[in-house]
Amino acid sequence: MSSRPTERHRISTVLAVCVGNVCRSPLTEQILASRIKTAGIAGVELLSAGLGALAGAPMEPWPAALSRENGGDPQGAVGKKITAEMVDAADLILTMSRKQRDEFMSRYPHATRRTFTLAEFARLLGELPQGDAGSSLLGWPDPGTSQNISGIRVLATSAAAVRHKVQLSGADDVPDPMGRSEALHRDVARQIAALSESIVDGLAARFRH
Repeated sequence: MSSRPTERHRISTVLAVCVGNVCRSPLTEQILASRIKTAGIAGVELLSAGLGALAGAPMEPWPAALSRENGGDPQGAVGKKITAEMVDAADLILTMSRKQRDEFMSRYPHATRRTFTLAEFARLLGELPQGDAGSSLLGWPDPGTSQNISGIRVLATSAAAVRHKVQLSGADDVPDPMGRSEALHRDVARQIAALSESIVDGLAARFRH
C-alpha cells in the first residue's frame, strides 16, 4: 500500500518481518496499511519479508481471512525472502518477536537503529514527544545533499535512542500460529491489530497532513 507524495519527496518504507512471511508479517503489513490509509497518512509504503521465507508460497488461509476481517488486502500475497536492498530501503523494520529482532540485527547490524519488535516500537512512541519527528512524514532536505530524510526514519532513530526505557517480556512477542488453532490465529490477529492501531495513532499525532 502506498500513497504517492509529490516527486520531490521520498516515500517512507516500513518492513514487517517474521520467519516464513506467510502468516504474521504479511498480516502486519496489510493491517498497518489499512490503518495508515484510514488515518489519512500519506507517503508510506508497507512491505513484508521473512528471515527464512517460504519464497513464493501463498499467504496462509487463516491470516488471509483475518486480514480481510481487519480491512487488509491479502490478494496476491506470497512469501518473500529478505534482501539487502529491502533492508537498506526500509526506514522502519518491525519484527514479531525479540528473537527475530536480535537475529535481524545480527544479520544487518547497520539497521539496528531502525529495527524493533512490533510491541517495542508501539511503546517507544509513547516515550517520545509528539514534536520529535517534525510536522511532515514526507521528509526534509538533508543538508549538503539533494536527498530527503524520511520522517519515519528520523522517528525510528529517536526511538532507538530511548530503547532502554522499554522492558519487554514473552507476552509482548507475537506467537507463531502456523499450523495451529483458529483461536490462536484470532488471538494473533487481535494482538497485531491492537499494536498496529497504537503505532498508527502515534504516527498520526506527528504526521497526519
